[in-house]
Amino acid sequence: MTILAWQRGGDPDGAAVVCMHAWGSVGSRDWDATGWVDALDAAGMSALVPDLPGHGESAGVPLPDDAEPGRWTAQTILADLDRMGVQRVAAVGFADGGISAGHLAVRGSGRVTRLVLVGCDDTQGLPGGRQLGQALRDTSARLWDPEVSAAVALARSDRRHHLPTLADWAERLVWPAAPRLGTLSTPVLLAVGAADRDRRDRVSRLAALFHDARVATVPGDRREALAAPALHATAARFLSATVS
Repeated sequence: MTILAWQRGGDPDGAAVVCMHAWGSVGSRDWDATGWVDALDAAGMSALVPDLPGHGESAGVPLPDDAEPGRWTAQTILADLDRMGVQRVAAVGFADGGISAGHLAVRGSGRVTRLVLVGCDDTQGLPGGRQLGQALRDTSARLWDPEVSAAVALARSDRRHHLPTLADWAERLVWPAAPRLGTLSTPVLLAVGAADRDRRDRVSRLAALFHDARVATVPGDRREALAAPALHATAARFLSATVS
């Protein structure tokens, strides 16, 4: 029995790709509804889609006190993959879900074959993380930042979520240390939406931390880019080059 709730899609006999959703979302919204599972299936790959701790069907999985969420989640995913008998995987992360995917690549070095980061940059954690965490724990907290208000509304929109755990994510999520990312031999593809002009420089800075990384620009903003068939095709070619 796995620790997290997982959905499987695509070709069950194909190479495995773990798809990690953004904070406040769930696996089906970010990967099934956007066409990724179908695209991986068409490329002969198997999509392994978890709900991350505190989210959706994994709402009952809390983060340990003071644990860094991305690193702990990566360890948990590796343990679940062992339970499922899956050894080698590629990893895909969307938005801040890419931070958890980065931890997975670091913790599973030699086991994670390729890494795709969509709409993800070098920002540490979630914007306004401290204020966001406070608001999720205290419904009376006043919110002045529109971005934080939107994030709170997103978290509360799915009644399955465990909001105190999402608050822990908001307050403690950070990238692995830059030297750890730089020692990875894993090839990395970073995708950014053409409409995300403010994010492009940060994506390039993130790419520079990796030993072997490239950046692809696709139409739309971050979420539109996630659903773009052009990105699905590019990512499938990139993943299938070594995933076997």
